[in-house]
Amino acid sequence: MSPDHPASSNPPGGLAALEARLAEDLSLLELPAREWVLGKQHDGGEVLDVAVIGGGMAGLAAAAALKLLGVRARIFDRSPQGLEGPWATTARMETLRSPKQLTGPALGLPALTFRAWFEAQFGVPAWQALDKIDRLQWMQYLIWYRRVLALEVCNDHTIEALTPRADGLVALSVRTPERRFDVYARRVVLATGRDG
Repeated sequence: MSPDHPASSNPPGGLAALEARLAEDLSLLELPAREWVLGKQHDGGEVLDVAVIGGGMAGLAAAAALKLLGVRARIFDRSPQGLEGPWATTARMETLRSPKQLTGPALGLPALTFRAWFEAQFGVPAWQALDKIDRLQWMQYLIWYRRVLALEVCNDHTIEALTPRADGLVALSVRTPERRFDVYARRVVLATGRDG
C-alpha cells in the first residue's frame, strides 16, 4: 500500500492524533528529561554536549535517545534536508529488507514506531496487507520522526576532520556551502552508515 492509495478506513485524526498521543506519552513519562549537563564555553563559543555525524536512521535515533536522557545533541549531515541516508538517494532496492514488525528507532515508544505512523495515515487493514516497507515511505517516516521529536539537525554541513584535543574536547572542522568553521564537542557519535 502506498501513500497514493490510502486505505478507506483511516483512523480519525490521522497523524495529528498520533502526534498528540506521542506528546501525552512523553509527558506522562516526564520526557525528555531536563537538561543536566553543565554548559561549557571554548573561545567564547558553545561547546556541544554531543555532536552526531550523520542524520540517517542511526544518527536520529542516537540524538533522540540522548535528548530523552536530558543530553543535548546536534546532528551534522552533509546532505540536504530530506535526503539523509540512502533511502531517497542511492538505495537500489524498492523496499526495506527487514521485516515490517521490527520497531526500528522507536526507543520503546509505541507511538513512535513506523507501524503507528503508517496506520495513522493508511489504516490497520493497509498495515496488515503490507509485505515490506517501501524505502521512500521509510524516508518520509524518518522525516516525521525528526520533526515530531524536534531534533537539531544541521543539513549541508560536511565534517572534514575530527581532532581530539588535550583539554578533552573534540574539534570538528565543518564546511558548508557558504563557509568553513570549527565546532567543539565533549563527545562525538559517528553514525555515517555504509558510506562512512
